[in-house]
Amino acid sequence: MADDKNPFGGGNPNSLYTPMSEYEQEVLERLIDAGELEVHIVDWGIIHQPKITFGDLRLCIIIPMKLDRPPLPQPNFWFDLELKTRSGILLYKERLPTMDGGKPIQLCAGMELVWAWDIAIQKMDPKLVKALKPGALGLTTHEGNRKLNTAQKKLLHTLREGEAKARQNTQSRLAEAAAKLKKGKK
Repeated sequence: MADDKNPFGGGNPNSLYTPMSEYEQEVLERLIDAGELEVHIVDWGIIHQPKITFGDLRLCIIIPMKLDRPPLPQPNFWFDLELKTRSGILLYKERLPTMDGGKPIQLCAGMELVWAWDIAIQKMDPKLVKALKPGALGLTTHEGNRKLNTAQKKLLHTLREGEAKARQNTQSRLAEAAAKLKKGKK
């Protein structure tokens, strides 16, 4: 493997991750270049044609928000985010906690926020890739095409365990936030 790649072929040799396939990257590039992506912030609004940068694993979406509510500061524990095409195809969704130091952020009308939504894409639905990239043949993800030696298989297993723990940590924080919100409404 070239020195400028990580053990799984990712373009950043200093980071351990599994990159998207060339097909997946091309589909994302086409959607971004055509201005086809929107960010739906559930119950808050839609960001049309957001500023997006991407690599072989991550999308970074800049989200500017100018709030028109609530009239008085209120705690906000999370945002439900959906990345969709303009035609409504859901590409990714996530509930992001908005806690700082264990406390929810305070939101009110007139506030302006600018933040980044960082999405790691391990695998796109092959049907979607083939629908958006005519001529894509066979397996469109690296998941099914990867030929790994024993050391790489072990490394991949360790990587996936770490990713699972990170997701579990986020889910725990969200459950904690939901419990605080429910307790506050009583």
